[in-house]
Amino acid sequence: MELESNLTNAYLDAYKKACARLLACEPETVCQNSKAVYEIETETYTVPYFGRRYRICCANREVAFQEEPPVSAGGSGELPTTEKVLILHYLIHSGPKPLTGRNISFKEIPGGGAIYYPTFKKRAIDPLVRTFSEDFAGFAEAARALGGSAEKLGDAAMTIHAFPYIPITYVIWKGDEEVPSSGTILFDSSVSGFLPVEDIVVAASFGVYKMMDYKKKKARPDMG
Repeated sequence: MELESNLTNAYLDAYKKACARLLACEPETVCQNSKAVYEIETETYTVPYFGRRYRICCANREVAFQEEPPVSAGGSGELPTTEKVLILHYLIHSGPKPLTGRNISFKEIPGGGAIYYPTFKKRAIDPLVRTFSEDFAGFAEAARALGGSAEKLGDAAMTIHAFPYIPITYVIWKGDEEVPSSGTILFDSSVSGFLPVEDIVVAASFGVYKMMDYKKKKARPDMG
Protein backbone atom coordinates (compact mmCIF):
# COMPACT_ATOMS: atom_id res chain seq x y z
CA MET A 1 0.00 0.00 0.00
CA GLU A 2 2.82 2.40 0.83
CA LEU A 3 4.50 1.78 -2.55
CA GLU A 4 1.19 2.35 -4.36
CA SER A 5 0.67 5.59 -2.43
CA ASN A 6 4.18 6.78 -3.27
CA LEU A 7 3.62 6.05 -6.97
CA THR A 8 0.32 7.93 -6.92
CA ASN A 9 1.96 10.92 -5.29
CA ALA A 10 4.84 10.79 -7.77
CA TYR A 11 2.47 10.85 -10.74
CA LEU A 12 0.43 13.69 -9.22
CA ASP A 13 3.64 15.66 -8.74
CA ALA A 14 4.70 14.87 -12.33
CA TYR A 15 1.27 16.00 -13.53
CA LYS A 16 1.48 19.34 -11.73
CA LYS A 17 4.96 19.97 -13.11
CA ALA A 18 3.90 19.01 -16.64
CA CYS A 19 0.89 21.33 -16.45
CA ALA A 20 3.13 24.21 -15.42
CA ARG A 21 5.54 23.48 -18.26
CA LEU A 22 2.78 23.32 -20.87
CA LEU A 23 1.34 26.64 -19.67
CA ALA A 24 4.78 28.17 -20.18
CA CYS A 25 5.09 26.85 -23.75
CA GLU A 26 4.39 28.80 -26.93
CA PRO A 27 1.27 27.19 -28.48
CA GLU A 28 2.46 27.74 -32.05
CA THR A 29 5.68 25.85 -31.35
CA VAL A 30 3.86 23.05 -29.53
CA CYS A 31 1.51 22.56 -32.48
CA GLN A 32 4.28 22.68 -35.10
CA ASN A 33 6.26 20.02 -33.24
CA SER A 34 3.45 17.71 -32.07
CA LYS A 35 0.76 18.11 -34.75
CA ALA A 36 -1.71 19.21 -32.06
CA VAL A 37 -4.25 21.91 -32.89
CA TYR A 38 -4.67 25.00 -30.72
CA GLU A 39 -7.82 27.15 -30.44
CA ILE A 40 -6.88 30.66 -29.38
CA GLU A 41 -10.40 31.60 -28.27
CA THR A 42 -10.69 28.73 -25.78
CA GLU A 43 -6.95 28.30 -25.10
CA THR A 44 -7.34 24.62 -25.91
CA TYR A 45 -5.09 22.03 -27.53
CA THR A 46 -6.59 19.04 -29.32
CA VAL A 47 -4.42 15.98 -29.89
CA PRO A 48 -5.12 12.39 -31.02
CA TYR A 49 -4.08 9.69 -28.55
CA PHE A 50 -4.50 6.00 -29.46
CA GLY A 51 -7.37 6.62 -31.84
CA ARG A 52 -9.28 9.10 -29.67
CA ARG A 53 -9.08 12.88 -29.57
CA TYR A 54 -8.46 14.78 -26.35
CA ARG A 55 -8.89 18.46 -25.61
CA ILE A 56 -6.49 20.03 -23.14
CA CYS A 57 -7.85 23.37 -21.97
CA CYS A 58 -5.31 25.81 -20.52
CA ALA A 59 -7.68 28.69 -19.69
CA ASN A 60 -7.29 30.56 -16.39
CA ARG A 61 -3.82 29.05 -15.94
CA GLU A 62 -5.33 25.64 -15.23
CA VAL A 63 -5.15 22.46 -17.31
CA ALA A 64 -8.28 20.36 -17.87
CA PHE A 65 -8.78 17.27 -20.04
CA GLN A 66 -11.86 16.35 -22.06
CA GLU A 67 -12.34 13.43 -24.43
CA GLU A 68 -13.99 13.88 -27.82
CA PRO A 69 -16.62 12.62 -28.29
CA PRO A 70 -17.83 12.93 -24.67
CA VAL A 71 -18.42 9.81 -22.61
CA SER A 72 -22.12 9.74 -23.45
CA ALA A 73 -21.22 9.32 -27.11
CA GLY A 74 -18.99 6.33 -26.53
CA GLY A 75 -15.93 7.74 -24.76
CA SER A 76 -14.12 5.82 -22.05
CA GLY A 77 -14.34 8.35 -19.21
CA GLU A 78 -11.73 10.22 -17.20
CA LEU A 79 -8.13 9.46 -18.12
CA PRO A 80 -5.83 8.11 -15.39
CA THR A 81 -3.18 10.56 -14.22
CA THR A 82 -0.46 8.42 -15.82
CA GLU A 83 -2.00 8.92 -19.26
CA LYS A 84 -2.56 12.63 -18.70
CA VAL A 85 1.12 12.96 -17.85
CA LEU A 86 2.05 11.04 -21.00
CA ILE A 87 -0.04 13.34 -23.21
CA LEU A 88 1.40 16.45 -21.55
CA HIS A 89 4.94 15.11 -21.95
CA TYR A 90 4.31 14.53 -25.65
CA LEU A 91 3.17 18.11 -26.13
CA ILE A 92 6.07 19.47 -24.07
CA HIS A 93 8.91 17.31 -25.39
CA SER A 94 8.04 17.10 -29.09
CA GLY A 95 10.81 18.70 -31.10
CA PRO A 96 11.08 19.82 -34.74
CA LYS A 97 12.15 16.39 -35.95
CA PRO A 98 10.39 14.59 -38.85
CA LEU A 99 9.56 10.91 -38.93
CA THR A 100 12.26 8.90 -40.70
CA GLY A 101 10.24 5.86 -41.73
CA ARG A 102 13.00 3.66 -40.30
CA ASN A 103 12.04 1.25 -37.52
CA ILE A 104 14.25 0.58 -34.52
CA SER A 105 13.88 -1.72 -31.53
CA PHE A 106 13.52 -0.40 -28.01
CA LYS A 107 17.14 -1.34 -27.23
CA GLU A 108 18.28 1.01 -30.00
CA ILE A 109 16.56 4.07 -28.57
CA PRO A 110 19.16 6.62 -27.40
CA GLY A 111 19.16 7.68 -23.79
CA GLY A 112 18.59 4.37 -22.06
CA GLY A 113 16.75 1.94 -24.30
CA ALA A 114 19.12 -0.91 -23.44
CA ILE A 115 19.01 -0.05 -19.73
CA TYR A 116 15.21 0.06 -19.55
CA TYR A 117 14.69 -3.00 -21.76
CA PRO A 118 13.93 -5.52 -18.95
CA THR A 119 11.17 -3.22 -17.65
CA PHE A 120 9.94 -2.62 -21.19
CA LYS A 121 9.77 -6.34 -21.94
CA LYS A 122 7.91 -7.09 -18.72
CA ARG A 123 5.38 -4.27 -19.12
CA ALA A 124 4.79 -4.34 -22.88
CA ILE A 125 6.18 -7.29 -24.84
CA ASP A 126 5.32 -10.10 -22.41
CA PRO A 127 1.61 -9.20 -22.02
CA LEU A 128 1.35 -8.65 -25.78
CA VAL A 129 2.64 -12.15 -26.52
CA ARG A 130 0.76 -13.76 -23.66
CA THR A 131 -2.56 -12.26 -24.77
CA PHE A 132 -2.41 -12.43 -28.56
CA SER A 133 0.08 -15.10 -29.71
CA GLU A 134 -2.84 -17.55 -30.07
CA ASP A 135 -5.33 -14.98 -31.29
CA PHE A 136 -4.05 -13.05 -34.30
CA ALA A 137 -7.59 -12.16 -35.41
CA GLY A 138 -8.31 -10.66 -32.01
CA PHE A 139 -4.98 -8.82 -32.13
CA ALA A 140 -5.83 -7.25 -35.48
CA GLU A 141 -9.35 -6.31 -34.39
CA ALA A 142 -8.17 -4.74 -31.14
CA ALA A 143 -5.45 -2.77 -32.90
CA ARG A 144 -7.84 -1.51 -35.59
CA ALA A 145 -10.19 -0.33 -32.84
CA LEU A 146 -7.33 2.00 -31.83
CA GLY A 147 -6.80 3.17 -35.40
CA GLY A 148 -4.13 0.57 -36.20
CA SER A 149 -3.14 -0.91 -39.54
CA ALA A 150 -1.53 -4.22 -40.55
CA GLU A 151 2.17 -4.63 -41.34
CA LYS A 152 4.07 -7.42 -43.12
CA LEU A 153 6.32 -8.36 -40.22
CA GLY A 154 6.59 -11.49 -38.10
CA ASP A 155 3.52 -13.75 -38.13
CA ALA A 156 1.28 -10.82 -37.21
CA ALA A 157 2.03 -7.12 -36.87
CA MET A 158 0.01 -3.96 -36.36
CA THR A 159 1.05 -0.32 -36.22
CA ILE A 160 -0.86 2.03 -33.91
CA HIS A 161 -0.23 5.74 -33.51
CA ALA A 162 0.02 6.61 -29.83
CA PHE A 163 0.34 10.21 -31.01
CA PRO A 164 0.60 11.76 -34.48
CA TYR A 165 4.40 11.48 -34.50
CA ILE A 166 4.71 8.27 -32.48
CA PRO A 167 3.76 5.18 -34.51
CA ILE A 168 4.29 1.96 -32.56
CA THR A 169 4.54 -1.38 -34.38
CA TYR A 170 3.61 -4.49 -32.39
CA VAL A 171 5.01 -7.74 -33.85
CA ILE A 172 4.26 -11.34 -32.82
CA TRP A 173 5.77 -14.68 -33.85
CA LYS A 174 3.74 -17.77 -33.07
CA GLY A 175 5.71 -20.51 -31.39
CA ASP A 176 5.57 -24.25 -31.76
CA GLU A 177 6.50 -27.31 -29.71
CA GLU A 178 10.18 -26.37 -29.77
CA VAL A 179 10.18 -22.56 -29.84
CA PRO A 180 7.96 -20.42 -27.61
CA SER A 181 5.94 -17.54 -29.01
CA SER A 182 7.75 -14.22 -29.01
CA GLY A 183 7.29 -10.61 -29.95
CA THR A 184 8.89 -7.24 -30.34
CA ILE A 185 7.78 -3.62 -30.48
CA LEU A 186 9.29 -1.22 -32.99
CA PHE A 187 9.45 2.58 -33.15
CA ASP A 188 10.33 5.19 -35.72
CA SER A 189 13.99 6.08 -35.21
CA SER A 190 12.93 9.66 -34.41
CA VAL A 191 10.95 8.60 -31.30
CA SER A 192 13.40 10.01 -28.74
CA GLY A 193 12.81 13.43 -30.27
CA PHE A 194 9.23 13.33 -29.04
CA LEU A 195 9.28 11.52 -25.68
CA PRO A 196 11.87 10.61 -23.03
CA VAL A 197 12.69 6.91 -22.91
CA GLU A 198 10.71 6.35 -19.70
CA ASP A 199 7.58 7.70 -21.38
CA ILE A 200 8.19 5.54 -24.44
CA VAL A 201 7.86 2.52 -22.12
CA VAL A 202 4.57 3.91 -20.83
CA ALA A 203 3.22 4.66 -24.32
CA ALA A 204 4.00 1.21 -25.70
CA SER A 205 2.59 -0.44 -22.57
CA PHE A 206 -0.67 1.47 -22.74
CA GLY A 207 -1.08 0.41 -26.36
CA VAL A 208 -0.94 -3.22 -25.22
CA TYR A 209 -3.24 -2.63 -22.25
CA LYS A 210 -5.83 -0.91 -24.44
CA MET A 211 -5.81 -3.86 -26.85
CA MET A 212 -6.17 -6.24 -23.90
CA ASP A 213 -9.09 -4.21 -22.54
CA TYR A 214 -10.77 -4.31 -25.94
CA LYS A 215 -10.44 -8.10 -26.04
CA LYS A 216 -11.89 -8.44 -22.52
CA LYS A 217 -14.86 -6.21 -23.35
CA LYS A 218 -15.43 -8.14 -26.58
CA ALA A 219 -15.55 -11.38 -24.60
CA ARG A 220 -17.81 -9.82 -21.96
CA PRO A 221 -20.02 -7.12 -23.52
CA ASP A 222 -21.47 -6.28 -20.08
CA MET A 223 -18.06 -4.80 -19.13
CA GLY A 224 -18.45 -1.83 -21.42
